[in-house]
Amino acid sequence: MGLIINSRRLALRAVLLLAALALVAWGCGNDDDAAESDGVPTVVVTTSIWGDVVANVACDGLAEVVTLIPTGGDPHAFQPSLQDRGRMEDAPLIVANGLHLEEGLEDTLEAVEEAGTPIFYVADHVSTIEYGSMTVQMGHDDHEDEHGHEDEHDHEDEHDHDEDEHGHEDEHEDEHGHEDEHGHGHAHSGADPHVWFDPIRVADALPALSQALATHAGLDAGALDECVAAYRSELNAVDDEIEGILASLHSEDRLLVTNHDPLGYFADRYGFQLIGTVIPGGSTLAEANPAGLQELVHLIEETGVAAIFSETTHSSDDAEALGRAAGVKVLSLNTGSLGPAGSGADTYIGFMRSNAQVIAEGLG
Repeated sequence: MGLIINSRRLALRAVLLLAALALVAWGCGNDDDAAESDGVPTVVVTTSIWGDVVANVACDGLAEVVTLIPTGGDPHAFQPSLQDRGRMEDAPLIVANGLHLEEGLEDTLEAVEEAGTPIFYVADHVSTIEYGSMTVQMGHDDHEDEHGHEDEHDHEDEHDHDEDEHGHEDEHEDEHGHEDEHGHGHAHSGADPHVWFDPIRVADALPALSQALATHAGLDAGALDECVAAYRSELNAVDDEIEGILASLHSEDRLLVTNHDPLGYFADRYGFQLIGTVIPGGSTLAEANPAGLQELVHLIEETGVAAIFSETTHSSDDAEALGRAAGVKVLSLNTGSLGPAGSGADTYIGFMRSNAQVIAEGLG
């Protein structure tokens, strides 16, 4: 009889335990459901740089921002996973750079856009420059005249031309890839995609980004306006700060040799000239050319460039070899990604400030 009672007690305890576990599971599930029903949409962004910009436009938790390309990842080379594809399909809005920066993502971006997910391409909303527009041929007797006159004239023409072209041909062909989605060759010519290297251009894109977040993600337009105003002030402030950091560099010091060609907008904004790159063109997926590297050694020796700038998102082996051959130091910049947490370059503003500091110290 005692055995029967004990068995019944054990069975009752088991039932009570299972019921308690069920209640815990139900409670956890409700917490998840509550989090999903809080009305905070998840906006998917391609790079950590634009992820931080979007988070500042949707400030104070107006949206959750998910970045596809991890910190330190190369936006030219990143390939999305099936999980990434699912996130993109479920998002109310995707924010991407465009202009073939995200080379490995282009097919997926096109597919999810065709399936109905809206995509905001930042480069649609800034004035662009052409690849090579900031690169000069060195060694001419009239070098100073070229900087003072011909380049200035070219910049004015290029900006006027790009604004017209960007609103039509670039937006529908190069940017979205509708006519030539596999045309990776465009990444090495045409409009330069590295638009984030000018904080004023980034500021110019904020109103359109805010409108996209309001329209597609349902965010409060008034709250977004306040966020944009505050962030624009910060971008203007860091622009002034960068001018101050670079103020000690004379015009003859403002010559850049880089790993690939990401600094065109930085050069355009702050009065630098690019004299060569280790990897030709604007994509890190290209390869260095030995003959071109030897020519670059001669240019470095001729101009007295004090440093070569490599990148955290790409191998520095070729840049290091060039530095040894030319007898100059090689310094690393964050280019296609923010720096790791605590690095000082883990926000867009910190990224711009720290890069300016490295360039000033390297060339000063």
